[in-house]
Amino acid sequence: MKVLSVALIRESEENAVKSGAFSLRELMFRAGSAAAEIIMRKYGCAGKRTAVVCGKGNNGGDGCVIAEILARHGADVTVVTPLGEPKTENAAYYYGRLYLAKKADTVPENTDIVVDALFGIGLDRPLEGAAAEAVKAINTVTGIKIAVDVPSGVGSDSGKILGTAVKADLTVTFIALKPGLLLPEGSDMCGEIQVADIGAEPVSYSYLTTEKPVFEKRRRNSHKGSFGTAVMFCGSYGMAGAAILAAKAALRSGAGILKAVLCDGIYAPFTASVPEAVCVPLKQTDKGTLPPDGIDYEKILSGCSAVLAGCGLGNNRDTAEIVKNLCEKSKVPLVIDADGINALCGSIDIIKKRKAPVILTPHPGEMARLCSLTVADIEADRVGAAHKFAAEYGCVLVLKGANTVIATPKGEIFFNLTGNPGMATGGSGDLLSGIIVSLLAQGFPADEAAKAGVYLHGEAGDKAAAKRGERAMLPSDMIKEL
Repeated sequence: MKVLSVALIRESEENAVKSGAFSLRELMFRAGSAAAEIIMRKYGCAGKRTAVVCGKGNNGGDGCVIAEILARHGADVTVVTPLGEPKTENAAYYYGRLYLAKKADTVPENTDIVVDALFGIGLDRPLEGAAAEAVKAINTVTGIKIAVDVPSGVGSDSGKILGTAVKADLTVTFIALKPGLLLPEGSDMCGEIQVADIGAEPVSYSYLTTEKPVFEKRRRNSHKGSFGTAVMFCGSYGMAGAAILAAKAALRSGAGILKAVLCDGIYAPFTASVPEAVCVPLKQTDKGTLPPDGIDYEKILSGCSAVLAGCGLGNNRDTAEIVKNLCEKSKVPLVIDADGINALCGSIDIIKKRKAPVILTPHPGEMARLCSLTVADIEADRVGAAHKFAAEYGCVLVLKGANTVIATPKGEIFFNLTGNPGMATGGSGDLLSGIIVSLLAQGFPADEAAKAGVYLHGEAGDKAAAKRGERAMLPSDMIKEL
């Protein structure tokens, strides 16, 4: 799906009107009708006490259309105008045609559904006074809360909370997704998001979302070598689980052969858990990690298709030396995660010595260390941080979190919409790395492997949550869903 800035949304609307397809007034009716249809389909409306809180601008006009349609279908509707009656020409037109809906200044008590049609995409200042009180009134309703286009108080482009914001159960947005619905603060306020088609085609887009990958059917005349060899440098004493989870995810995602380079202290639990993997056990250091000087890189990497370094490898100089060697010696795509990323901090230019594509998969803390910034800095501009890093170092950057951001060296930005809070647990990132290296080994280009891996990781998490619940699910449950 396309993600559009406020400027592009407005340009798309203007373009639709200039083309003669319909007028702005008709566009407002289409928007309100589409939102009303979604509300009725999802929640029903007959006999339900419904408050539609309308602002003075065009979002309020959308709300008036919604109110009248819901009233015609049997809802007990009250249009609330806490900021005064709609003032724009088209909004005032639809406010004047409220025949079945009642009018009031405050939200009635015991409301089953409240619709937020206060501000929409145009808000660019902190809410205060009557506007802030109106948002507070909406949030105190115990019934279903639905936002029209963007929850009031959320910056459509930035995702920032502008003083206060409506916390919706459902957001019905028009034409396309907006960045603010997908960025950290804003995404917490949206609930479920549905995009309503109102007939105005996007003139362009700011970003895209990931899509479910399509896999070619495997040829009958295949063998394990047909599907690539993934090599992983993961795990250390006390961190065998990270290696096990990454390995299982890689195999479950279709890699033909998985070769695990391990310190001998975790060989027994690893091979007992992942008997399908080929193991290269090496005598561990006194720190319980792989010995960087004891690795025959040429022999181990011979014939491999993709490499993973980092999951549970240990955050020390040994890991830094291993990652440095892999960047310099690997002629196949390399995924660097977790301890591998931490090892790069302070010497990030190492990845510029690579001979093949590199994918980094940091969480915000790791990204902050890579960029010598704070986590707050990264979260304040996730897209900007990912875009700048990917462009500067020529890598694919997967900035993990809700609606994970994938940045490519070509400047493209993708948001991922699969996944849920149940995935916020130790080991989940190891799964993602295993999935991505597996897809690389099977021949996916680096950017496609990252996008597909993130999508599948999130979808597996959603399936696990449906069976176990977000609080109870484990990374091992997600592996079963792959």
